[in-house]
Amino acid sequence: MEILSLQFVQFALLSAFFVSICGGIIGSIIVSNKTVFLSGGVAHSAFGGVGIALYFGFNVMLGAAITSILMSLLLLYFIIHKKTNIDSFIAAAWAFGMALGVILIDITPGYGIDLTSYLFGSILTVSKADLIVICIFDLLLIAFICMYYREILGILYDETFCKLKNININLFLLFIYIFVSLGIVMSMNIAGLILILAILSIPAYIASMFVNSLNKMMILSSILSFLFICVGFFVSYYYDLSIGACVVMSAICGMIIGSVVKLF
Repeated sequence: MEILSLQFVQFALLSAFFVSICGGIIGSIIVSNKTVFLSGGVAHSAFGGVGIALYFGFNVMLGAAITSILMSLLLLYFIIHKKTNIDSFIAAAWAFGMALGVILIDITPGYGIDLTSYLFGSILTVSKADLIVICIFDLLLIAFICMYYREILGILYDETFCKLKNININLFLLFIYIFVSLGIVMSMNIAGLILILAILSIPAYIASMFVNSLNKMMILSSILSFLFICVGFFVSYYYDLSIGACVVMSAICGMIIGSVVKLF
């Protein structure tokens, strides 16, 4: 318990709380909309933005955010216009983002850069400024969900009904994809870009087994996300292991337990 008195640990747990909120909401959206693989393409293409930011010397989260938003908008274009072979395009974007990031980091002047924190997370390096940014993002995300919950629900489950109601589906999809992109970047410090899909999708999947509404799914998923992050954090501290990997393993254990409970 003595580690709770350390400021960087307090920042880490606060970051886990804020990230679990956006992770629970966004994870519920991508699981309900069956776009987990698409979100994976966005997440891994964001690594190209990390490389660009490091090479040109500006904020890493800003670089990752810009790249992930651009990629999500490009994917949205393909979805709206019913382009074929979108899975192949997502896979190509996935590989391109990772390759671009690695190359730019390799040629970045100066000392060698440790890729581990970006690929597998580094929650202990969260600063006060990072907490403020995540908190503001959570408030904007919650406000958007509360204001347009019925429209979002309709778009996720019944687009035909939304068209009959003259709801601008493409505009709402635009905002949803932007929030998903930014949420992925916000979660980067927890599990890294490699493991981020697990922390976004697994709690939402578990929640979907026990609740039958989107709002309850978001709340339960956020609670589970925070629980898994905390368990992974303390396990990694006790056994001196990678935090991101421990968070994902705790989520996997939770999914197994949830599946067993659901059977009985």
